[in-house]
Amino acid sequence: MAVSAYRTSAWWVLLISAFAWWACGFLPWLLQALYVVTGISDASAAGGNSFLPLPFIADDAVVGLAVMALFGGLLGGVAAGLPASSRAGAGAAITGTFVAMAATGGVSWWISIRASVPGDAAPLGMLVITGVAGSVGLLAGLLTALGPAALRGLTLALPVVLLDGWLWGLLPGNSVSPTGTWWIFAVALGIAFGLAVDTKPIELLGWLPAAGLVWVLQAAGPALAAVQGDVSAGSALTEDALTAAGIVWDELASAAVVSDGHQLGAWVVALLLGATIAALRLSREASDEVELSEAWA
Repeated sequence: MAVSAYRTSAWWVLLISAFAWWACGFLPWLLQALYVVTGISDASAAGGNSFLPLPFIADDAVVGLAVMALFGGLLGGVAAGLPASSRAGAGAAITGTFVAMAATGGVSWWISIRASVPGDAAPLGMLVITGVAGSVGLLAGLLTALGPAALRGLTLALPVVLLDGWLWGLLPGNSVSPTGTWWIFAVALGIAFGLAVDTKPIELLGWLPAAGLVWVLQAAGPALAAVQGDVSAGSALTEDALTAAGIVWDELASAAVVSDGHQLGAWVVALLLGATIAALRLSREASDEVELSEAWA
């Protein structure tokens, strides 16, 4: 009861998740607009006459939109763990995230079809990418907040491989696109999963499939970049979604088996760190339980 008293209301989670999806997930896009207004960087030649809440017509829009929508969904889903009731938290997080997606996507689509935009822009295709990536991120966030420890590492796999692109997008003039420095965050994933282990040391074994999944998803960046040129009016994404999915799958399949750039050493360090942190936490909990039992004896 004491813990529940300090839990956040589900109504707040609805607002937090909506804010997190757009203002936090699309922070690089918002900062780039601010940099243009303040004169820190030049305006994109592909931009329209009006500011769009979502980067439908910016440079590298496909990759950036997918990455930022996914991260926004992840942050919105994680907010589900704030209320005392997991069911109420999940419902509020899902509602808030989808409301934000609908509102910002609708406004961006309306402005883009009325403003002066490039003739090859594809607002409808961008809405599809926003919905799919945001939903994937939301599912990952919900599992991270409410799922068992064995799934937490798996749900963080895709955000880890895309995080460097999001961070690079915070710098003036940089687009949101994975650049290959994501392996640094493999160590962060190991630390996070070590902290996520609850009461059983065997839960740390869930990190192994997470590492394998990150290894495969390292090709997500190149795959998104490869399909970038196919998202335009009359392209595969707008005319035949299965063809676009096939393009992404082919790129993933070909890049996932290549050992170049996977940085195996980072996985070894991450696994050792995760195991060490989990062991320290579990041993401390065990000693606290012993001290408590002795005090009551």
